[in-house]
Amino acid sequence: MSMMETSFLLYFLTDVAKYPLNIAAVITGFSAAADAACAVFAGIVIDKVSFRAGKYRPWLLCCPPMVMLSFVFCFTRIGNDVLAGGIVITAYIISHFFWTVAWTANRNLISVLTDDPGESSFLSARIAVGTSAGKVAGALLVPDLAAAIGAVLPEGAVYPVVAAVACCIFAAGYWLHFLITKGCDSGFAGNRRTVKRKEWFPGMTGNSNLIAVVLHDAVRLVSFYGIAASVTYYAKIVLEDPSAVTGMLLMFYTGTAAGACFSHRLSGRYGVKRTTALSCAGCALLHGLCYFFKHMILTDMLLFLAQFSFGIAFGLTTKLYHMCGIYGEWKTGKNAQGVVMSLSSLSVKVAIAVRGILITGVLGWVRYNPAEMVTVDARNGVRILFFVVFSAVMLISLLPLRFFRLDDASVFAMSSDIAARELAGKGGGV
Repeated sequence: MSMMETSFLLYFLTDVAKYPLNIAAVITGFSAAADAACAVFAGIVIDKVSFRAGKYRPWLLCCPPMVMLSFVFCFTRIGNDVLAGGIVITAYIISHFFWTVAWTANRNLISVLTDDPGESSFLSARIAVGTSAGKVAGALLVPDLAAAIGAVLPEGAVYPVVAAVACCIFAAGYWLHFLITKGCDSGFAGNRRTVKRKEWFPGMTGNSNLIAVVLHDAVRLVSFYGIAASVTYYAKIVLEDPSAVTGMLLMFYTGTAAGACFSHRLSGRYGVKRTTALSCAGCALLHGLCYFFKHMILTDMLLFLAQFSFGIAFGLTTKLYHMCGIYGEWKTGKNAQGVVMSLSSLSVKVAIAVRGILITGVLGWVRYNPAEMVTVDARNGVRILFFVVFSAVMLISLLPLRFFRLDDASVFAMSSDIAARELAGKGGGV
């Protein structure tokens, strides 16, 4: 479902539903901005609400139905531009709020499954592998399913039906996680103090490591999601072969999944920060090289290698936020893991908003019109956007990472100190 949104929603708005570029930019920009605010609120809800059956797991059960009921309307055009855009924005915000709650709760389960640095790196990597593998499946499923449905249904009904199928798969995955983690967090709330409302903002802004990670993550994801969303335009405008989308997305997401498989091993040897920095730099270099080659097979190979490199860093995402959450609790004596992990979702939302504005801005600058013949300016503009701009953005993401100061050994010591305080009945900061 995530892959369908990141790779096809913008294309649906501009080329299928044929919203004007300025309306499409407003829809994606406003939706993502509102969704970003909801992401933080979702983390607060998770921190403040506990169920008899557990703190995190119940969200995996109750949120997917709400997502299913609203997400389908993101791929519709009902009424005039203003009404249709309003429906899409509303559906986007509702579906993504509940999606973010489930997403954040699912990642917070790492904190109750283990406190071992090696195991947390392994689980973080496996989350990334699963995420990327799902996108590989989506790259294979969505174009072919859309084509098959398009043969029997009107064009306007194709993407809503595909979205409904994606929602069912989404719900099944979360419900499976609910079942296999039975009993893991039933007593997790315990003595751990949660952050009060007046402490949320100071608690986050006072965590310099968290600020560094959020900025780094948001900027690099502009590149990641920007490339994913630009594939459809690159295939149609530059290659003049829309069928190439499936192959390119397959290489893109397979590379990410393969790289994530090596995250925990490499981070154990070189450290989380160094592994992340080198992986992102490698991705930028390899992806940028694609600009100088026009051979499709070579481009696909470099695209795979670039995303393999990025996948190593991507596999450590949850680990980075988990480390920041432990540091914050150790420093303040208050557990804010829900809010901290929701900032990972916030980075995604901000990145999607920025990439939507960036892509539509470039398309408008080169005067792209899906109803007209492709111009040389449009072709060159999309090539620069796809290879040069997004490679530069990936390199820029390394700047805030310099201010991340944590390592596995220090975080493990902090985690042990937190456990000792709980055992002694103490909750104060240091």
